Amino acid sequence: MEIKDKNIEIKGKGIKIHALSSIFIAIGLLIMVASIFAVKNIYDKYDKTREDYQNTGRKLDASISFRNASDYLTEQSRTYVVTGDIQNAINYFEEKDIARSREASIDMVGTGEGLEIEKSLLSDAMENSEELVDYELHAMKLMAEAKGEDCTKISEELSAYQLPENEKALSADEKRNQAIELLFGKDYENRKERIDWDVENSTILIEDESGANFRENEDDLIVILNITTMLIFSLFILLVLIFIFNVLLVVKPSDKFIKALDEKEKLPEIGSYEFRKFARRYNNVYRSDKKNKELLKEQGEIDELTGTLKVGTLDLVRHNLSQHKEPLGIMLVDIDNFRSIKESKGYDIADNVVKKVANLFLTSFKSSDYIIRTSQDEFELFLLRMQKSDEEMLVERINKINESLKEATDDVPAVSVSVGVTFAEDGYDKEAERKADMALNYVKENGRGYCKVN
Repeated sequence: MEIKDKNIEIKGKGIKIHALSSIFIAIGLLIMVASIFAVKNIYDKYDKTREDYQNTGRKLDASISFRNASDYLTEQSRTYVVTGDIQNAINYFEEKDIARSREASIDMVGTGEGLEIEKSLLSDAMENSEELVDYELHAMKLMAEAKGEDCTKISEELSAYQLPENEKALSADEKRNQAIELLFGKDYENRKERIDWDVENSTILIEDESGANFRENEDDLIVILNITTMLIFSLFILLVLIFIFNVLLVVKPSDKFIKALDEKEKLPEIGSYEFRKFARRYNNVYRSDKKNKELLKEQGEIDELTGTLKVGTLDLVRHNLSQHKEPLGIMLVDIDNFRSIKESKGYDIADNVVKKVANLFLTSFKSSDYIIRTSQDEFELFLLRMQKSDEEMLVERINKINESLKEATDDVPAVSVSVGVTFAEDGYDKEAERKADMALNYVKENGRGYCKVN
């Protein structure tokens, strides 16, 4: 890479824009696909974390629900043996046999890998709770008989429950005291503590398992986020590279091409392969045209008054341009009312008019274009690489020339030019020139002083 005049010029054949674009597109697609997978993994991890959170909540609810159910049975059975309120006994059996909250809590934990210990602890808690149920049935039966209660009003199970013979013979007060002793005694409390211990350990295990899952998901999520960040950064780098290559291979060469065209110079062979190829082809034509111009000048074929080519060069120019097979604009120009200017103002003023018109056309078009003075007040222009798509620009340029000609000075009166234009796709041909002549005649017959494209 070589620096020239503070602009970067890439030497050699240049990089092909379409090949570079294909590479950038391929890289961009790979980054996009990878980003899609990364985002999908983020969503998957989010779903897994949410599922783990819900599972943890369900398991903790199960442990709490089991403890609450066990405590509820204890509360209702104790209240019954203390107060003798039959409703408490009924509540007890509705929870134990109908609601079955303890069994439902164990089912809430679920099954599967990693759940064996929690399930085992709650199963142990269930066994201890069932042992407490024996105490509670025994105590409620003693209380029911002490009150002379009809057990069928409470539960068939309580009605079928049989007391030992030695307890049947006890008095009502003794039975009531025995019932209270069963539910408030040390043995009952010990079993109750075992249930609390199992439930608490199950809760701790669930929380530990949840924490481990959350940490694992967090670590995985951090890795995925880091990868996503790298992908986004890669995409940013890709965009920067696209911008840089666009500036180096397209924008700067385009600016230099426009400047060179405005200054009627050769195009610098810089930028992408396509720009360089275009510049080489243009420069070949430019050199050929310049050489032809210099040859004509050496042969004295330049009009001394205007600096344009003489009419004697017309056939040679036509022949050369017929060989180029490139787009060509053909323009015929006639100075309006030139004879009356010559007769009223004199030959010197008429010459000044011709020089002004010639100079405006010479400065308005490329130096490689051919401008030929075909008579005193007529010119024919061959505009190289000018095509139908340039029509609007060309008409605007002619209008500006006519505006300049309308500005009179001491030695040049206000004048105008009539212009007929046509375009040939494959170099010069007589039919295209005839169309330009028809367009000029139309302008001269319909007001003069403007340009018509045929």
